[in-house]
Amino acid sequence: MSETYHRVVQASDIEEKAMLPFVVNRWPLFLCREEGIVHAIINRCTHAAAELAPGGKVRRGSVMCPLHGARFKLESGECLGGTGYKPLKLFPWRESDDGWIEVAVPDEAPGMEHLPVKALV
Repeated sequence: MSETYHRVVQASDIEEKAMLPFVVNRWPLFLCREEGIVHAIINRCTHAAAELAPGGKVRRGSVMCPLHGARFKLESGECLGGTGYKPLKLFPWRESDDGWIEVAVPDEAPGMEHLPVKALV
């Protein structure tokens, strides 16, 4: 599966512990920063298919799902404490010379297993 880098946001706009949701080339993802390190992660919990951002929380090296509290490691996507939960998909990223965060997402459209289910309100 080929991937292409896309400009998403200025690096300076990603505040510590904030979760910024984006759709990049149809892929739902969020960017966050913890202890100065940026992470680009799919915006879909692997347990209940809920959106992780903007309602989730980043702390102690993990992101917590706002729906049911499942926690996933930012560095690997691995679930902490849940059995049988698949890891979150992580996206490669880079910072351009002019300060933009660019994220590599697949050129192919995401499948249903990659899209979050929106809560009914």
